[in-house]
Amino acid sequence: MTSDIHASVAAPVRHFRFQGSGKGYFVVWLVNILLTLITLGIYLPWALIRARRYFYENTELEGARFSYHATGSSIFVGWLCLLALYAIFFINVVHGNVILQLCMMGLFILFFPWLITQGLRYQMLMTEINGVRFNFYASPLRAWWVMMGCPLLIMIGVGIIFSIFATMVASSGSIGAIVTVGIIGSLAVLLGIGVMQGVFAAQWYGMLANNLQYGKLKFSGSFSMKKCIGIVLLSMLLFIPFIALVMVLIVPAMIELMQSAYLLQGDPEQMAMMMGPLYGKIMLTYLIYILGAIVCFAFVKLRAYLYSQLALEGDIRFSSTVTVGRMLWIAISNMAVCLVTLFLAWPWAKVRMTRYLLENTHVHGNLEALTLEDHGVQPAKDPANLLARGLSFYPAAI
Repeated sequence: MTSDIHASVAAPVRHFRFQGSGKGYFVVWLVNILLTLITLGIYLPWALIRARRYFYENTELEGARFSYHATGSSIFVGWLCLLALYAIFFINVVHGNVILQLCMMGLFILFFPWLITQGLRYQMLMTEINGVRFNFYASPLRAWWVMMGCPLLIMIGVGIIFSIFATMVASSGSIGAIVTVGIIGSLAVLLGIGVMQGVFAAQWYGMLANNLQYGKLKFSGSFSMKKCIGIVLLSMLLFIPFIALVMVLIVPAMIELMQSAYLLQGDPEQMAMMMGPLYGKIMLTYLIYILGAIVCFAFVKLRAYLYSQLALEGDIRFSSTVTVGRMLWIAISNMAVCLVTLFLAWPWAKVRMTRYLLENTHVHGNLEALTLEDHGVQPAKDPANLLARGLSFYPAAI
């Protein structure tokens, strides 16, 4: 153990650098928006590829930059396949073909996780640095369990618990009992959601790390489910005060509005006067909710833990030094600037966040000693994989 610590201390430490700028990305972003509008959305796949390529090609590690070779046409074909499937499903809905609808929904549930992993594989195969590409392959059964099976079981468990508490609330006689049981039930649901997210994080990132390659070198990672659940629950605890404040502001106003509506018997003019102050409170609660979401997003302990458990063959380790305070400041100030500028400052905000994250992501180990050899795998071109490319920008896979 001591020798491992000394080795990690002595190993060279490098961090990623982002060489792009807000001005440079603004041009890409503006052109993407204009062309997407002019083409009525047809250009969107090419816009997504151009945006991602800008960030990849401006990300540097030890003087070497990433390159990204995906094409807009490949994503566009995938979207056409998805559109055709949606059209078939809609036609079945219009004609009342329930059996065909259920069959299509069943096939979607069965194959969706596999399509996501295949889309992610395409993205990895299209990404390279130092002339060596990445690769990813996960077992279809493992992908289905991680993305569908396990979350579904936890959701059923949370639903059962919530139903029990809802029944207890309905059968309670006193207002105090209803409030108490309601609060306990809400906390139980939040706990269930936290457990579900923690379990999903441990399994999802475990599947990613242990099926990812850089050339012929394999990544690995062991992520504790207990640790992930604890971090997620702590993040959710930070969100509770914001939810409580929202409830304190909006619930009494809604009760007062319903009581007034009953007394006024739906008089439009009086109701309009009553709704005026409520609109302000609704906007305030939205802002409070968004602020709470930003605070949860800025809680980067999970990121630090995941990177600390990641390794690459050749004794290469990773770490993250992103801090909660700095992340919170960047997120809040970015949002404020975007709102003030009607989101014209979005490219600057995205570049600012990207630069901070990359410069606080570190690689430990002797990179020069790695034997770099490309794996030689090429993207599959069968219909299923073409369809998967259309899902390769699905948020969970990015």
